[in-house]
Amino acid sequence: MATRSSPAVQPLSLDWLLHPVAESDFFRTNWESEPLLVERTDPAYFAGLPGLDSIEELITATSAGRTRSKEDAYLIRSEHGTPRERGIRLDAKGIPDIQDVYGAYHDGFTVVVNRIHCRSAVIADLSRNLEAVLHHPVGVNLYFTPKCGQGLPPHVDTHDVFILQLHGTKKWHVGSPPKELPLADAEKSPVELRDFQEFTLNPGDTFYLPRGFPHEALTSTSSSVHLTVGINAYRWVDLIAEALDALAGEDLRLRRTLPPGFLHDHLKPEHASELAERLADALKDGALAELAKVRLGTRLFRGTKAMGAGNFRSLDEISRLTEASQVYRTPSLFCRVRSTSDEALIEFPTNFVSGPKFLEPALRFIAERERFTVRELPDTLSVEDKLDLVSRLVREGLLRITQEIQGET
Repeated sequence: MATRSSPAVQPLSLDWLLHPVAESDFFRTNWESEPLLVERTDPAYFAGLPGLDSIEELITATSAGRTRSKEDAYLIRSEHGTPRERGIRLDAKGIPDIQDVYGAYHDGFTVVVNRIHCRSAVIADLSRNLEAVLHHPVGVNLYFTPKCGQGLPPHVDTHDVFILQLHGTKKWHVGSPPKELPLADAEKSPVELRDFQEFTLNPGDTFYLPRGFPHEALTSTSSSVHLTVGINAYRWVDLIAEALDALAGEDLRLRRTLPPGFLHDHLKPEHASELAERLADALKDGALAELAKVRLGTRLFRGTKAMGAGNFRSLDEISRLTEASQVYRTPSLFCRVRSTSDEALIEFPTNFVSGPKFLEPALRFIAERERFTVRELPDTLSVEDKLDLVSRLVREGLLRITQEIQGET
């Protein structure tokens, strides 16, 4: 448990969520193993995030990358340990009925708004910034619970979460894990909380809860708004599965079907063992594991989130770009450079740019820096090539041009 208020770190970062706990201490002591409550005496710590006054807007906003559905937001209330859940009524045009939400909230239902990283640019930046550090997919949901209320009965999550308390007070009861680090598809069973720790969250507090810990959350004399920042971690089993899938593209034996009627017959264990040995042999030199890692990274980059603001200003400035122009990459747009025998590629959330192999040093330079001038790019490129590359990366959304006066200084 840690207590402190004023941040000395960049907002919307993992450092910011944990402050004053150091990232290194968090990963060593708490990551995947122990809950952590960071108490602050600053109710405005999360003031820049959408909270109580943004709920109606978040409910009715269109979610990026998908059509509107009842899964975007729903209502839930725990009744004697049993969840009672229902969707929000939609009108003939598919717009959520806010009056329905108001009535349900008055009746004790918690309002859940899912995937707000698809609706809010600031939340999208937060989730991308966390992905840039963790390299695991991050999604954010909002929970709004009336006073003396409980949305979910005791349960176990199969993903790690950061709870950001935005409004009101909420008590969390956390028990010991019945099974360590459950998989995402682990069978859900009723949970009873007997021996538990109690954590009280006030506005500005952060609470980290590893997957597998049974818990419940309750309000008392005030309503509560919190964000649940879910870390849908890639496990070693995911890496092995990607490696096996990649290997199947090369090994015909892995692509053959199981024998017709195999459910009624015994499979040959020696054949399965032979295929497992083939996978083990292929992983020994590291190349297949690296390929699997690249594939997981591609899945991470393809995640759908709301777009940030400000790139149209940079598009307007492209015609004024010079060697002295300063450009920058927002921290949320972390990127990866890959190359083949004749091509170099830079990937970033929502997009990628490829070009001739000789661009690789410049692309790596860009991936390693958040801010630079055009002339600082490696001299393997001519001045014209530098301007062309930067112009293209501005058009594609990776780089932005600072709003200083362009030209020689």
